[in-house]
Amino acid sequence: LKDRMRLKFIIAAISATLVFGACSSPGKLLVGSDTKLNSYTEGRLSYQSQHRFKFLFLEAQRLKALEEYEKATTMMGQCLAIDPLNADAHYEMALLSVRVENIQDAIFHAEQSKNLNPKNTWTLELLSQLYQNTGNTEKLLENCKELSQLSPSNIDYQYCIASSYTSLGEYKKALSIYNELEKTLGLNEEISIIKEHLYIQMGNVDMAAEELKKLIAAFPYEVNYQKMLAELYHANDLTKEAIEIYNEILKKDPSDSHANSSLAEFFRLKGDYLKAFEYLNRSFDDPEFNLEVMIQILSSYFELALENEIYESPLKTLLDKAILNRPNQAIFHVFAGDLSFQKNESENAYEAYKKALSLNISEFFVWNRYLMLGLDLNKYESICSEGQKSIDIHPVQPTLYLFTGFGCSLDNQKEKAIEIWNKGLNYVVNNPSLKAEFYSYLGDAYHSLEEHSSSDANFERSLKIIPENPLVLNNYSYYLSLRSENLEKAERMSKKSNELVPDEPTYQDTYGWVLFKMGRFIESEEWIRKALEKEGNNAEILEHYGDVLYRLDRKKEAVSYWKKAKEKGGDSKGLIKKLEEGELYE
Repeated sequence: LKDRMRLKFIIAAISATLVFGACSSPGKLLVGSDTKLNSYTEGRLSYQSQHRFKFLFLEAQRLKALEEYEKATTMMGQCLAIDPLNADAHYEMALLSVRVENIQDAIFHAEQSKNLNPKNTWTLELLSQLYQNTGNTEKLLENCKELSQLSPSNIDYQYCIASSYTSLGEYKKALSIYNELEKTLGLNEEISIIKEHLYIQMGNVDMAAEELKKLIAAFPYEVNYQKMLAELYHANDLTKEAIEIYNEILKKDPSDSHANSSLAEFFRLKGDYLKAFEYLNRSFDDPEFNLEVMIQILSSYFELALENEIYESPLKTLLDKAILNRPNQAIFHVFAGDLSFQKNESENAYEAYKKALSLNISEFFVWNRYLMLGLDLNKYESICSEGQKSIDIHPVQPTLYLFTGFGCSLDNQKEKAIEIWNKGLNYVVNNPSLKAEFYSYLGDAYHSLEEHSSSDANFERSLKIIPENPLVLNNYSYYLSLRSENLEKAERMSKKSNELVPDEPTYQDTYGWVLFKMGRFIESEEWIRKALEKEGNNAEILEHYGDVLYRLDRKKEAVSYWKKAKEKGGDSKGLIKKLEEGELYE
């Protein structure tokens, strides 16, 4: 085949990098056939065999062009059966083996082709690629040397030799090659940086620095070389030298964010945090300052600010600058929310988390805090609606159901709250106390809808898990007393809640009210009076106390307490009727 051609291809088995690209520039495996059919020695192959060989060879080439690689491989195998010493056929078989991802066969046939025709550069290049991709560095080095002998002026082969020496840990030999390349090409950034890395591998920091100094001298306005030198010094604990370089950079450009942040890190390590903040402020003024570095800085200083309030203001300044320059970076709004949350600034934290969520951040802890803060700020309608979004994103997180249900319940959407809590129960695993909470809140919600059997059932489930939960004992007993049902049980539960939490006015009032319903008015007055002494402005307790006084035949006093209850916001129908008629009706 007198007309040579090269076709590029990509396969999964041999990826990424041409061997010479690894040493110099990216490339792909060569796949085109650039072979010329061998001339046959008269008598070795018959004319018929030669004709058959050529037909099969060309047919294999045609099938390869059509990407029918399996069929082409079969054809080329028949070629080799006719003439097993044909270098071109072995080369083509190697290429086809690569196509069908049979790398070991590819190496075998490429080596056979090389043995038969040692000066075919296409074969040698293919072998180099195969050796590199299979990690056979010794053979790769040998192959690249052979290529270099065939073409001494090809610098790709020199790069390949140097890279192979590096992989084998023969750094001095690699340096020798790069020095020769440098003589040919002149001062070269790529070569200088490779040599710097080699000197670092050899533990020679001074020579590594010299390579960077050569670049700095040749390109004085390229600040990146100075930064690389400073980082080299820093990495090798040459702090003084590193600081000098960074200060030189800042003389040219006081706003250089990399130099400022690096100097800030030096002062942080010394414990001079306020000085570090001075440099960080300059870094954060740069709209192009590296985002990941900004996040790392804010994270590291966040805990510091929580431990010592003197650093809160500097951290807040950095955070404000970050938000100003990157307003659509949700993570900065999360930081702002976290800082406000830790400082108990609920409104600011809520708004910051809300902004972060609007920017499509979806972390569970952000949603969790957002909903919790919304409840604390009485934003019940928003929590009821927004909470459903959090559940859609994190459908197996039970606390999101808990908070969302609270929002709906407090927004007088009891049925919706019950639906959400019942769903949330399905995701409470290995957390009995949380499950007990769900049952307790369901008990309250069902009570408000006057679905008393469901209410009682859920309270019973809650108490089965935590029998001595004072809040559940109190609420369950109070609801029973309101219905005048199971008063003996209500009395036992209410008494227990007071034993568990003495001097709690709500529990004292409940116990007094249960006793009232049982007709034990003297004991009732004693307990409700105890509650009143602590919660003298509570309209419900005032009304209860008026009721028990009425039953003790202290009717004038009773009316006065009903009036006080009205003044404190009491508005129940029963209270209005008692004030209008001056009498207590069951």
